[in-house]
Amino acid sequence: MKCLPLLILFCVLHAFPAHSAEITITVKGIRNDKGNIAALAFVNGKGFPDRVELAKTQNVVPARQGAVTLVLKNVPAGLVALTILHDEDGDGKLKRNIFGIPVEGVGMTGKPLGNRAPRFEDAIVAIKADEKREITLKYW
Repeated sequence: MKCLPLLILFCVLHAFPAHSAEITITVKGIRNDKGNIAALAFVNGKGFPDRVELAKTQNVVPARQGAVTLVLKNVPAGLVALTILHDEDGDGKLKRNIFGIPVEGVGMTGKPLGNRAPRFEDAIVAIKADEKREITLKYW
């Protein structure tokens, strides 16, 4: 009898699979055609904002001065932080100066970027279904 509640919980969790969404992102403010624009979705602070390998899902498109549109597929419904990186030199990493300030463009959901490193908590947005977002890059 002790196993019955666990069995019911297991069945309920597997009967309703986790929903995922498709996010169409228009990235604005791209300063040149060099490199790539990467969109990353994080479900926790681990690796946020620029550790590509730790993002839950990602997409990369060639940069185009002005704006590009890209799609992030299989974004888990719930609280997510989205980050956009302009990888101008194409090395797959966010380049920073000796003070740790990015020298390539960065954008994110949530609160606007200030003059300090962004925190995961500041970038969280609620994703319920497929949607469209606009994110403007910031260059320091």
